[in-house]
Amino acid sequence: MTPNTREPFVTYLELRESTVDGDVGAGLSHTSKGLVLLHVLELAADGEPRGAVTVVHDAGDHGGRYMPFARDLAASGWAVALPDLRGHGKSEGARGHTSGVKEIVRDLGDVQDHLAYRQPDAPKVLVGQGLGALWCLAYACEKPEGVAALVLVSPLLSPRFELPERAGGLAKLWKKVGPTSPGRTGWSADRRTSDAAQARAIDADKDVHGIVTLRAGEEALEVARGYVPKIATLAMPVLVLAGTNDEIAPIADARKLKAARVDVIEFESARHDLFHEAQSREITASVTRWLDTKLPR
Repeated sequence: MTPNTREPFVTYLELRESTVDGDVGAGLSHTSKGLVLLHVLELAADGEPRGAVTVVHDAGDHGGRYMPFARDLAASGWAVALPDLRGHGKSEGARGHTSGVKEIVRDLGDVQDHLAYRQPDAPKVLVGQGLGALWCLAYACEKPEGVAALVLVSPLLSPRFELPERAGGLAKLWKKVGPTSPGRTGWSADRRTSDAAQARAIDADKDVHGIVTLRAGEEALEVARGYVPKIATLAMPVLVLAGTNDEIAPIADARKLKAARVDVIEFESARHDLFHEAQSREITASVTRWLDTKLPR
């Protein structure tokens, strides 16, 4: 596989307002500085594109960190989109916050619609890492007609975050804890990857914040409870990738997902952040091979 040498380009999508439940609000989201925008890095395919892949990052992460993986996908003929979800990376919004899965599905739908404008009949693939895998699963369940294949990488099937506790009784009078109150993933860089250089890069990346708000954390739990049992019923092919040394998304949970239309591939000694592990090229190759099998040119 020859790495794609093209430079990525940036697309900004306008974000709609959300109600407290994540439904679409009255209009476009604004701040005192102007429109609230979704930052999307894109990479063109080498040669004639065979379809488009959207890669959805983990909690507290951003799309730009997945550029090496995107280059390998592009070298295989896929156009690639790397969105920063609201409150992450270079997208706007409260850090680490979402107003709910409905908002996530809407935003991913806007990315998919943007890609479909350029390739209306080409297959669209979703790849999600960690929490991003949960969001991709929710989208695939709600909008199955728009997903040709689904790849869940270290999916947070039982998400656990360090969230602020809601105050009860008289404590409500002075302890202000609400949906946007910040919590943390609690993930150190060395828990995410066994590659020391990649761990240092995570710690040095100013766009990796590790923040999860109370609403985002609670919504992750609800999505896991509501959508994980539906994985085996999805019509599109599903690939699950998991590391045997992943403390954040334990391998035992991933093994339970194997079914007729769900393939599970394990990587010995790998931790949570598979695309930034020592064997990342092998892991990336497993994705491109699987896509070649399920969605041949």
